[in-house]
Amino acid sequence: MSGALTLFLRQRVEIASKFEAYLLGNAKRADGHEARLRHKSAHQKFIQLCEEEGVESWEWPLCVRRRGRESIRQHVERFLDLRYDDVVGSQYGMRAKARSHTSNGYESRLSACRPFDIVEMDEHKCGFIGSIGIPTPEGVRWLPIERLTILLVVDRWLRLILGYKIIFRREANADDVLDALHSAISHEAPRSHCLGFEAQSTLGLPEAASASLDRCGFNQLLFDNALIHLATDVSDRARDFIGCDFNFGPVRRFERRATIENVFGGLERLGFCRLPTTVGSAPHDPRRQEAEKAAVKARLTAKEIIDLVESVIVDHNRRTSKSNFGSEPVTRLKAAWYDVDGTGVIFPYMPPTAKGVASLDVSVVPVTIRGNKSKGRRPYFTFEGETYTGTEMARDWELINTLVFAYVSRHAIREIRIFSKSGAFIDTATVMGRWRHTEHTRELRKHINDLIQDGYLRVRYEDCPVHQFLGSIMSSKAPKKSLSALAEDQVARNVRSRDPAAGRNDLVATDETSHRSASEATKEDGAGAPEDDEFLDYRELTAFEGAAG
Repeated sequence: MSGALTLFLRQRVEIASKFEAYLLGNAKRADGHEARLRHKSAHQKFIQLCEEEGVESWEWPLCVRRRGRESIRQHVERFLDLRYDDVVGSQYGMRAKARSHTSNGYESRLSACRPFDIVEMDEHKCGFIGSIGIPTPEGVRWLPIERLTILLVVDRWLRLILGYKIIFRREANADDVLDALHSAISHEAPRSHCLGFEAQSTLGLPEAASASLDRCGFNQLLFDNALIHLATDVSDRARDFIGCDFNFGPVRRFERRATIENVFGGLERLGFCRLPTTVGSAPHDPRRQEAEKAAVKARLTAKEIIDLVESVIVDHNRRTSKSNFGSEPVTRLKAAWYDVDGTGVIFPYMPPTAKGVASLDVSVVPVTIRGNKSKGRRPYFTFEGETYTGTEMARDWELINTLVFAYVSRHAIREIRIFSKSGAFIDTATVMGRWRHTEHTRELRKHINDLIQDGYLRVRYEDCPVHQFLGSIMSSKAPKKSLSALAEDQVARNVRSRDPAAGRNDLVATDETSHRSASEATKEDGAGAPEDDEFLDYRELTAFEGAAG
């Protein structure tokens, strides 16, 4: 009966079309179809179509013992091969689909031929779990937290990490993208702006190759379709400042940025997955051995986590590989800069920033000048809940109800430069009130204001909010009485109550004082609060979150 199925499908066009639609629907997991293509189900469907279309019992396949079962199995296998591009994602997974788009004989038009030609940017959740300490009446209790996120900017030609940003929040935002790009073009370590951390001299960034490589732009910048990349600050300011073209890849086509994905894989394989707190590469990865318990036991601090991430970045930039012909990425960059091969590579050096143009670490925020001349209220504006004014602005009454632009350095917002719509400089405004004492970041002010509003931090008018916040962190780390110590105090009070020599007034005063102290200690420890999870926002590890923003 060789060739019987092919002849049957040519003669029965209706059955052939319906059967192919059934196979394609199951293979793509269409609505009303099965989740996968099974040979047995396909054979049953084929027999059902034959009976519905009036195939006689003496015709093939109804006239043979197995009713063409082996022929249908071979037909399904050939169908999957012929329609592989259509069904690879639903049948074999997204990883196989991404891999199928590579090594297909076609050369990509996005081919880098020199340093800083094509740069890729993406975010990645590190494959290990951290922990956070929560003060309780019995001491500090350590709990696992979500994985932190890193933003990397990678050069495709050298596979060199140009810049990065470490994020302790759940998701990245547009400011984080600008910080990562600013790190890539200025080669500054973002940790230099973090409270309590020292800036390292070099992190294996291009600055290590030559100081002249500072302020090199790109030709192409490859993004994914995340919403933060569509923000105005990113889509307009970054493109105009760097002078590069943006390339937004299709949804779930990470193979378009294969270089940075390979870098992420190397960071995980050579760094993060070697930790006892690793989550592995998949939920069923044998390397994932109770990562949450291991994180609680490890008790990594914020500084140790940042040191770990930066150490892995340095290791990558100084590691020899086949893609760099057995050399380090920084070494190849030096060779290109000094033109060792005589190829005459011209680096896309950016000109100095023009006067009045904000760099990428500065946010441009439109604000309206307020004031009231009849009431003697001099011109001012508000930003992040606080009032700003300057000596020149306070004397210019014509600025009232005028829209101006505030150039806000996200890492230092105590002073803000003000420009008019035409780009003319107006004044440098300074924050008024209690926030003027200590320099702070934008994220830190948001964090402290949330704590004050929720009642977790008390700041008087003459107090510095930053000092009060740091004081609360230090007090939370101080040793506290355990329940056993409180029980011993209660026993001592009971003994004193049985002593006839002790006066009743002293006993009552002692009990009231002890009860009040225990209540205050319990309140400070967080016991009895409406929601204990609120302490996750500012105690221990995440206390540096606002400063790291």
